[in-house]
Amino acid sequence: MLVSSIARFNAINNMNKAAFGLMQNGAQMSNAGAFGGEHDLGMLNQLDKKMSMDLASNKLLYKVSYLQEKLAAKHQDMDCKRKSLNVLA
Repeated sequence: MLVSSIARFNAINNMNKAAFGLMQNGAQMSNAGAFGGEHDLGMLNQLDKKMSMDLASNKLLYKVSYLQEKLAAKHQDMDCKRKSLNVLA
């Protein structure tokens, strides 16, 4: 039960980190046009690609962590049910 709780907290922590990364990435993307007369389109293109990749990786990390937390919760519930059945038997 302790292991599933630790796995669950780890997954929730990863979800929070990914959500924070998504928010920061969104803020950076909205401020990307405010470079004050930047004329280097190559640099802006690279910055856009990097931010897009960061956004996609944070979304994927969030989804994977969500599924890990869901699976850990399921295992924790099953473990509690088994223990209660053992007590009744």
